[in-house]
Amino acid sequence: MAILSSIRSKSWLLIVFVGLALFMFVASPDDIISFFNSKKANSVGEINGENITREYFTDKVKQFTTANSNVDDAQASMQVWESIVGEKILDEQINKAGIIIGESEIWKTILESPGIKDNPQFLNEAGLFDEESFKNYIIEMKDDKSTQGKDRWTAWLDYDRQVKQNLQRNSYFSAISAGLGIPLETAKKEYINTNTRVTGKFVILPYSSIADSLVKISDDEIEDYINAHKNLFKTNATRNLRYVVFNVVPSIDDRKVANEAITKLTNDFVEYNASSKMNDTVKGFKNTQDYAAFVADHSDLPLDNNFIFKTTLPQSTDSLFNLPVGTVIGPYEDKGYFKISKVVESKQVPSAKASHILISYKEVNPNAALTKDEAKAKTDALLAKIKAGADFAVEAQTNSEDPGSAMRGGDLDWFKEGMMVPEFNDWTFSHNVGDIGVVETQYGYHIIKKTDTKSEQGIKVATIAKTIEPSDATLNKAFEKAESFNSEVSKHPKDFEKFAKDSKLEIRKADNIGRNSQNIVGLQGTNTQIVYWAFDAQTNNGDVKRFDLDNSYVIAQLTDLQKEGTMSVKTASDIVKPILIKKKKAEMLSKKLESGTLEVIAQKEKTMVQDITDATLTNPAPSLQGDKAALGAMLSMKEGTLLRNIVGNNGVYAVQLNTRIIPAILNSYEPYRFQLEKNMPKDGNVIYGALRDASNVGELNLQ
Repeated sequence: MAILSSIRSKSWLLIVFVGLALFMFVASPDDIISFFNSKKANSVGEINGENITREYFTDKVKQFTTANSNVDDAQASMQVWESIVGEKILDEQINKAGIIIGESEIWKTILESPGIKDNPQFLNEAGLFDEESFKNYIIEMKDDKSTQGKDRWTAWLDYDRQVKQNLQRNSYFSAISAGLGIPLETAKKEYINTNTRVTGKFVILPYSSIADSLVKISDDEIEDYINAHKNLFKTNATRNLRYVVFNVVPSIDDRKVANEAITKLTNDFVEYNASSKMNDTVKGFKNTQDYAAFVADHSDLPLDNNFIFKTTLPQSTDSLFNLPVGTVIGPYEDKGYFKISKVVESKQVPSAKASHILISYKEVNPNAALTKDEAKAKTDALLAKIKAGADFAVEAQTNSEDPGSAMRGGDLDWFKEGMMVPEFNDWTFSHNVGDIGVVETQYGYHIIKKTDTKSEQGIKVATIAKTIEPSDATLNKAFEKAESFNSEVSKHPKDFEKFAKDSKLEIRKADNIGRNSQNIVGLQGTNTQIVYWAFDAQTNNGDVKRFDLDNSYVIAQLTDLQKEGTMSVKTASDIVKPILIKKKKAEMLSKKLESGTLEVIAQKEKTMVQDITDATLTNPAPSLQGDKAALGAMLSMKEGTLLRNIVGNNGVYAVQLNTRIIPAILNSYEPYRFQLEKNMPKDGNVIYGALRDASNVGELNLQ
């Protein structure tokens, strides 16, 4: 019952704290065994000097996997790690700040939660929240010694702790935000600098005037830059790989075999009977009366016994609806299979449109407010009211405990026969449009109003599918090619690229692979065995290994090994090299600006002098958009002077200031300061980001 399934019994107090995903997906059997025995391996990471134990991490995974079974393991691991990092960092800061939240404040916050104050279970006869009723509920929950009761009590304690934690964090962020301000003198300087207007002219020698190839950067220079800016080049452990793929693709002969195998099943065929030790004639798919058994015996895909409709199929399949029952089509190829299909049934399938009002009760929903007798009485009263002329939609919005349909006045939209639970289905399809009645289901009492009906041609199609798969001969041929390549590059790892080119193989690259990655760029599915090998302590740069994947062999080579800490020269080169090239170009260009007027420099360097008129930092000259270095210099220059060698984003400038006009002095800079403070980022995410950057957080290590 697609719509009504949302009314299932739920434990509304279950607030599950984030946990972690299993780490076993990246570990070999030996590592899994040693995981529980090795004291050295008892930590998954470090946060400000505190080791996070695997036991603690494992407890979190149990909570997480219970509530989030559909979340990817790798994503779950990182989400939980970040959650623990946040908890440790913020708790430490909250304790240092001495922030204490009283029990009365926690209780008040809980009572104001919509999920509690608006819950029908805790409303009195006047429809108002009854605090005593809620307290009694908690007492009963605590005293319930059943397994379900203990789980609910644990969830309640966790919810209470979460409320307290959120209040503490909000108080901390509020306190920090209140302390973030801008001095009045700073606001004044900002106002003057922002609104000062300058007029002058400049010459720029762009970096692009010197080809990158003319600037040489050594590895030693890159290393010196990294060492001077270590905070900018912190990194987790990563690996770079290159690899080639030998795909195992069914040959022409393999496809022919699969096609012949399924073609044989269409008509009657002879098959050896092991019991009678004789050949039997078996009715083929075309003639069999028991198509379900035939599909079960001969198909690589299960039977889909549902009706299909034109409205839910692509236009190309419309022709199926014009075929007589018993017609067989195929063989045809579809998504890696050869198939034959048979139309086994065709009929007009009825659909109905209905609205309902659900009145639940405690016997089927522990969170319901009414007993069964009370629910029946309420249902009967509502039914009488509606039959007397009350608006069904209004009553549904007011009374129905199916929130999804209640918002639509109880409307469930169209549904086909068999989609709803039996009692609901039988009533709807045995009554006329406009009829109103009551049925009882596993969800409670339903007041149903049938609002429309129609039918649509539906057909059942049984399909036999045979996988198009490579034969042993094809597998062996691919393996021999892969192993031959693997053998050669293992002996001569430096010639990996040459061997790949000689074999006409595409070299693929996968860079910056993390320790807990599951996927390799360019490969389908999870490839944790490759990741594990790349991070194995015994694997060195240049090492090569063959991996047997589904329908392919991969020969991978480790090309870069980046340990946790500071980036290597090779890893950081793409970042640092452009910086150093620009720096050297600036030095080269500055020499060309050392003497002469702007006009002389422009003539000598075959460029032009550009004017600046009434420009400000917020409204610069069009020629200076995105590069305010020249304007910044003009704010502090003396009028009539020339300043050279101003290094900007786009090139090196020589600037002459003609006039500078200071803005009018304000009577008070308080409004301006207030506006600046208002625009300052003060939200919790920004504050937490700064705290995390200032903390010593290690890398999550699940191996």
